Amino acid sequence: MPFKSYREESRENYGQKLESEKDAMCNDQIKLGCLLRIADATELIAKNHQKLIDERDMYKRWYEEACQRNLTYLHRIAGLRGYIKRLQRGKK
Repeated sequence: MPFKSYREESRENYGQKLESEKDAMCNDQIKLGCLLRIADATELIAKNHQKLIDERDMYKRWYEEACQRNLTYLHRIAGLRGYIKRLQRGKK
């Protein structure tokens, strides 16, 4: 017996040839079409998921580095202001 994967089989483009435009599909066929569209949309979303996670991590890292750099600059500025005040008091 040949093996058929459910995953690969679910990617097939199923359909039915109708005799005329007036022929209608039954509810089960419409439900199958909806499920196939949902599966296609889910695969499309999952394809970019890891890329989005990597971008989020990169931007988070950049944000944290910028915050640390700003804190360093604030401390440096505060130290220089204190040094300037000491120089001004010594000048008087």
